[in-house]
Amino acid sequence: MNLHRTVRIAAGAAMAASSLAIVSLVAPLGSTAASAATACSPSALPKAKTNITFWESMSSANETLIQSLVKQFNSSQTKVHVTDVNQSGGYVQTWDDYLTSLKGGAPPNVVMLDQYITQGAVDSHSIIPVSRCVAGTHYSTATFAKKTILEETVGGQLQGLPYSVSAPVLIYNKQAFALAKIKAPPATVEQMAADAKILKAAGAKAKDAKLPLTDGMTIKLDPWYLQVWQGVSDTYFVNNQNGRTARARAAAFNDSTGLATFTQLQSIVKNHDAVTNPSTGSTAVAYSNLYQIGYGKSGMTIDTSATLGTILADLHLFKNVTLGVAPFPRLTTHVTGGVQPGGNALFIPAKPNTSAAKLAASWEFIQYLDSAVNMATWDVGTGYVPIRTDAARESSMVAFWKKYPSLKAAYTEIMSGKVDNATAGPLLGDYYTVNNNLATYMNDLLSSPFNASNSPATVLSNASKAVTKDIQTYNSSL
Repeated sequence: MNLHRTVRIAAGAAMAASSLAIVSLVAPLGSTAASAATACSPSALPKAKTNITFWESMSSANETLIQSLVKQFNSSQTKVHVTDVNQSGGYVQTWDDYLTSLKGGAPPNVVMLDQYITQGAVDSHSIIPVSRCVAGTHYSTATFAKKTILEETVGGQLQGLPYSVSAPVLIYNKQAFALAKIKAPPATVEQMAADAKILKAAGAKAKDAKLPLTDGMTIKLDPWYLQVWQGVSDTYFVNNQNGRTARARAAAFNDSTGLATFTQLQSIVKNHDAVTNPSTGSTAVAYSNLYQIGYGKSGMTIDTSATLGTILADLHLFKNVTLGVAPFPRLTTHVTGGVQPGGNALFIPAKPNTSAAKLAASWEFIQYLDSAVNMATWDVGTGYVPIRTDAARESSMVAFWKKYPSLKAAYTEIMSGKVDNATAGPLLGDYYTVNNNLATYMNDLLSSPFNASNSPATVLSNASKAVTKDIQTYNSSL
């Protein structure tokens, strides 16, 4: 099973150390790279074929599709050849290997990075902002979702071109909801808690072997959701407006939104209406929330919309499941912000792109992947969100949504709501250490026995202090 937030490797501390070392080793972009970055024009491509390397972080069905797109690009023209290199460990391995390559190895010409590592990429002084290529070739980002462009903008420059974007959605079994006589999916966390209780009670009463519903829902211990709930409430995950008006220096989620999030999640588990699973580990472990629905043991869960392509491919194996997808449940019906985009972007490292030909070749490839027609192909096959309005109008995308109308929920979430520093998500140089640390506190929050030491307020306060320390440790290394 392949998904947007590709199963993370528990290597936060080691990777953080590598990151801090690289920041001190890599010099700012030299004049050669800077001058080469002013055009990115295809006129710089020689008659002889220019070879470039692309690192990506996909797996399973998504990996097969990205390889297919690379092959299509290579056969579509004669001036550029792309060698695809898959980083099987996902985003974390890609970032760690990229930093290692800067020490003297061979960095890729184009690299796919988690959108939340953009500040770290900027701090490494190793990338050419794609805004230079955008300006140099008069490339238009007018049809792109505004949130995704803002998300990738640091210091007034677009650093990477958004590519694969997803949003957290409610995934549920319509058959389980019918058994429990629930007519519509929950729109709020409070409704979600009530429905979880009803689902579990219905399973106990019906005693259906195909739908035992031993648990109302399964909650993945993914810190990403806290970020998203902050954005939906138009509040910040870290200070200085998510690190976008100045570098982030402290956590900001120890507020009423964070407390409401932690309190309601703990309440669902404490009342025995939900179980949890980690967001790291093997596929069977990190996505057991989806398998629980497949086995009829759980009625619903929250996960990334990027799971949907793989879910649809495997759905025929689970006859007791009729897939339902709904928007991410809000903390309240009064929504002031919007859902943050998750996913990845395509970056141009400076070291291997010092020649005008290499830079032009890299930019040609990025534009090909991000074209409306290829983005639609990618999104139909994976469950990612088309972040270009013209991609959403492609016939393949229109036909896909006609067949699966509920799967348009993630697109609607990304395209709607405020476009501001809260909904663009946080800029953090050492995002993975923060993320892994916060996951530990979420485990504390949702672990029995429930007492004063893991009350929502206490856990939230401790998590905030730990994240602030992570941020300050990273900042002091710069």
